Amino acid sequence: MRNRGIAPVFVTVFTAFFLIFGRPASWVPEMSETFGAQKGVPEPSQTFRAQKADLSQKQRIATPCRQCHKPDDNILLGLFDGISNRGNIIRMRTGNTVWLVRYGNDTKLIGAEKWSRIPKEKEISIATAQKDDELYAVSVTLKPSVKLSPDKIAFVDDVTRLVAAGPEKGNPQLVDSRSAALYNEGHIPGAISIPGHDFNKFTGILPKEKDRLLIFYCTGPAGRTSLLSAARAEKSGYTKVKIFTDGLSGWKKAGKLVVSSVQYYMDCLEKGIPVVLVDLRPIDEARRGHIIGAVSIPGKDIPNSKDRLPSDKSAPIILYDNDTKGAADDFINVRGWGYSNVSVLEGGFEEWRRTGGLVINGDVTTKIVYLPKLRPGEISVEEFKRMAEAPAPDKLILDVRDEEEAMQGMLRGALNVPAEDIKGRLMDIPKNKEVIAYSAAGIRAEMAYRILKEAGYKVRFLNANVRIDRDGKFTISKE
Repeated sequence: MRNRGIAPVFVTVFTAFFLIFGRPASWVPEMSETFGAQKGVPEPSQTFRAQKADLSQKQRIATPCRQCHKPDDNILLGLFDGISNRGNIIRMRTGNTVWLVRYGNDTKLIGAEKWSRIPKEKEISIATAQKDDELYAVSVTLKPSVKLSPDKIAFVDDVTRLVAAGPEKGNPQLVDSRSAALYNEGHIPGAISIPGHDFNKFTGILPKEKDRLLIFYCTGPAGRTSLLSAARAEKSGYTKVKIFTDGLSGWKKAGKLVVSSVQYYMDCLEKGIPVVLVDLRPIDEARRGHIIGAVSIPGKDIPNSKDRLPSDKSAPIILYDNDTKGAADDFINVRGWGYSNVSVLEGGFEEWRRTGGLVINGDVTTKIVYLPKLRPGEISVEEFKRMAEAPAPDKLILDVRDEEEAMQGMLRGALNVPAEDIKGRLMDIPKNKEVIAYSAAGIRAEMAYRILKEAGYKVRFLNANVRIDRDGKFTISKE
């Protein structure tokens, strides 16, 4: 019998949604409706298995997707990270694992008119097969966006008013349905964390008043975790439930304040994850006690400190003052400079000290040194630039772009071997030098790296955007 606590709109949405996208694994013992899955797909390529080591050790499903989907040997579920139209290579991420998958004219694209219409960070599913000794995409399916009736949707302006008012008695409660780790890394101020896959374990922290407005959100428009949580809240008796469908990604695009939990920075310290932590308080105050690893840039100096921040606009930056509010204006400045992963430490220095975080007294550095953690085989932009400006005799810069691209401009001393031709031209690439591969956006360079690595070369690759003029002048960026 249908539970009367679930609003008809959610029942309708779920019925259609499950037909398109598949039921969550926790609701049925066997899930066969994984989006993009196709039966009868052959085993993955053995060559790709060798390049990626043991595929059983690699993450095939991004962590958020695991809330609703079971692993499948022939399916990759994660985020679209880019495409090389010239090399016919799709790059996607499943957490910390990066996959390079070949595609062709027979690859089915479902959910977009053409490859160029797939937005970066879009959730996708790739059904894979073995073809010509490579991992090949049989189909690529974009996760469909969920359609709700207008009265069930909360918009950026609604959430902005909620954040300004604060989650006090009688006000709406904002609920983050993503995993606890993602919540700690960055969330909307005032939101509480109730991971969708553990909803029933945390219902005790929801408001006791069943008529209080609850607004759920997750990553973005295609996320369904918030939809599942909202339906479960209605089933529990809550009568006013909405979904902020734009999610955290939409909140960020609107330039709104994002906060990180103290626990996130503690985890970064423990795991050695590079983060730029900026103490906005007056330097004399910072000397009397600051968070370990912090760099002092007083708030009054922030407007003139753009050049002091990392050149990598994707660098994680956490700002802190004594409390959250004190860093809000500086957040707007830094976010306006294009830094996509900037946040404010929730509760500021006082919260760090209250939770027992390590406080350092005395001198505090004023210079930011950000060294991003590179993936296996990746060369930093800075090292590559030095190498391109002054080629070393024991290094070979390998341009793996097409000949047509190379004719428009190449780095001095570089050897051009298109990525498509590398397997057949290994004799042209010396083994007595370290090979540094680059391409226009890094995708073909990474593919070349894997081919050469398997062939026994000492090799690295540049994962960045490269533009070269006919006279050899170049620009390299991570943006």
